Amino acid sequence: MKIAIIGAKGMLGRELGRVLGTQHDLLAWDIDEIDITDRPRTLAALGAERPDMIVNSAVFVDLEGCEANPDKAWRINAVGAQNLALAAQRLGSELVYISTDYVFDGRSEVDYDEVAQPNPLNLYGRSKLAGEQFSMRLCPRSYVIRTAWLYGPAPNNYVARVLKAAVTEGVVRMPVDQLESPTYTGHLAEAILRLIATGAYGLYHVTGLGACTRAGFAQYVLQAAGRTERVEIVESAALNRFARRPARAVLDCRLFQLVTGHALPEWRQGIKDYLEANPDSKGF
Repeated sequence: MKIAIIGAKGMLGRELGRVLGTQHDLLAWDIDEIDITDRPRTLAALGAERPDMIVNSAVFVDLEGCEANPDKAWRINAVGAQNLALAAQRLGSELVYISTDYVFDGRSEVDYDEVAQPNPLNLYGRSKLAGEQFSMRLCPRSYVIRTAWLYGPAPNNYVARVLKAAVTEGVVRMPVDQLESPTYTGHLAEAILRLIATGAYGLYHVTGLGACTRAGFAQYVLQAAGRTERVEIVESAALNRFARRPARAVLDCRLFQLVTGHALPEWRQGIKDYLEANPDSKGF
């Protein structure tokens, strides 16, 4: 199958290229090759290549940036998704759209499954929810994948930020106001490879299993990397963030597991696998 990965230079896009490229022919496109906010050029570029599948991993993910520049958030996360869905529909291609746990408000005491009602708290979540809706309504052959808290081999990923703070400051300062499921991009890319082999289009939740706070994540990263620096709990208000965040955005991944017969590893194993694949990051 010929697959066009859009956002191929991003943290997830790179892992998708590595994993999907083992079984499929790839077009690895980023902003230099395609501007998904430009509808005529997007349709023309993909029309010339006629991929069997379009994977939309392009995203404006900066939460504070989305609040400060809502037009940019809507252009990339919603209109860009709409344009790629239109291209897929016209070409008869399949579509993969990468979404987020931030479509939920985090007020539920139970994990969110695929039929739970979205209620995003911030511009990022609202624009991504719009992208989901465009993808599924315009292209019936869509896989929409909600995931969470991605980290992988890219500059300033969350593991790298923890280790950098440990080395440069001697302490890692993290809040405990959010509970989420850290997800290693290598594991997510492998999960997507399994899902697209099923032909079972639809909406899926796919994250590392279990959940933790930012502080709990940092503590385990330091332990797994063999470091002895401490984690200091800070109040979220001290971080000067103005985008609201869900307090408990934990996703129920049962449907993905039943359809594919596969589950992502528990989040601690994800950190171990990341550090094993990127040994230089331990000493930062």
